[in-house]
Amino acid sequence: MLRWFKRIAIALVVLLFGVFALLRFQGLQYIAAYSGSGFARNLPEMSRFATQQSCTTKPIKVLSYNVRYGSTMIEALATRFRDGDTGDGFLPWSVRLPEIGERIASYEPDLLGLQEMETDHDIKAIVSLEHYSLVSYHLGGLQYGDSALLYKTARFEQLDSGQLWLGPNPELPMSLGFSPLAMIRYSNWVLLRDKSTGFTFMFVNTHFDNASKNKDPSAALFRERITRLVAAVPIIVSGDFNTKANTERYYRFTGSNGHPPLLENTYDLTINKPMGDTTPHPDKLIDHILAGGPCKVGVDQWLVDTRPLNNGQSMSDHNPVFATVNFSAKHETSDVAP
Repeated sequence: MLRWFKRIAIALVVLLFGVFALLRFQGLQYIAAYSGSGFARNLPEMSRFATQQSCTTKPIKVLSYNVRYGSTMIEALATRFRDGDTGDGFLPWSVRLPEIGERIASYEPDLLGLQEMETDHDIKAIVSLEHYSLVSYHLGGLQYGDSALLYKTARFEQLDSGQLWLGPNPELPMSLGFSPLAMIRYSNWVLLRDKSTGFTFMFVNTHFDNASKNKDPSAALFRERITRLVAAVPIIVSGDFNTKANTERYYRFTGSNGHPPLLENTYDLTINKPMGDTTPHPDKLIDHILAGGPCKVGVDQWLVDTRPLNNGQSMSDHNPVFATVNFSAKHETSDVAP
């Protein structure tokens, strides 16, 4: 009998070690990648844009919004184990989503970057997929929309899309980040062409982790992979970067003082900036809309929507950021680096 207990104990130890190894070294992700789901699609090569078309396009309305736990599953778990409390006194997703959907629709965005979403069903609860095309991550029946993005189907044609996973192996789907068992984060990208003008650009939506040990290397990776394309293709980026605009991390992926920036905050490009002491400033925000590329970028409008729900409670722990972006041809003499 003792011998059998020893064998069972050894088997349990081996099993636990195996489970730990699978989680610690992302074994499940590698198994999924090699068994058919594949690794992340590579970003487009810059050579594809050697002959860039005209930069001129109609204004593009962009909205970025972290909705906070946009998930029926999270709400169900909170209901089962925490009496419906999802933390910090916020109302459940099912209560907030009607007004979130109305708020998004009121801006009629051409491009929409969402954070903290889960499934396509959750996203369809706030955005009509009759008018928008959705780019999110699917692995079989698993849907992970933390960095989901949408674009107006009638206006844009999708040329390519993919994800950049914010971890040591950016091509590994569902990567657990730069530290053991961190949150799964990614940058979601889509290459679009304006059907009426042929204007081709990249739209990127991302959600950096809130821990410095993950978001610091994420910023470096973002600069290496995403911003290297700005010399070849116009780019619009939305996201929750968990990074204010006056920090070293922010300058790491947007550009540094004394050099032409890789990406610029749409606030800084706005012709008529919002005025008043109560107006949020990017130095106090962690959600941003950025733009850059070989075309001249202009912004007609930039704002942060701080309105609560109709009952006065917070709609989310983030506020939507909105910008109207336009592109035009650069004047060669005025944009040369000093």
